Amino acid sequence: MLDPKELIDFKSIEKCRNIKKEILDFGINNKEIIKLIELLALELEDTETMRNIINFLKKDSFVEEKPKFEI
Repeated sequence: MLDPKELIDFKSIEKCRNIKKEILDFGINNKEIIKLIELLALELEDTETMRNIINFLKKDSFVEEKPKFEI
């Protein structure tokens, strides 16, 4: 993880925030954000982290379920 106390990491964090701002300014909905996370995860060199992210996304545990009404 990036350490904001380190100058080089601080600059990387700033770059990440600028990229995030550009993406949000572009206009992106929740489903598109999730797809973008998936696509970025596939670019990771750390395959274990990549698999963990992809597996989490496949579980749909992050998607809000619509309320169910029982009669």
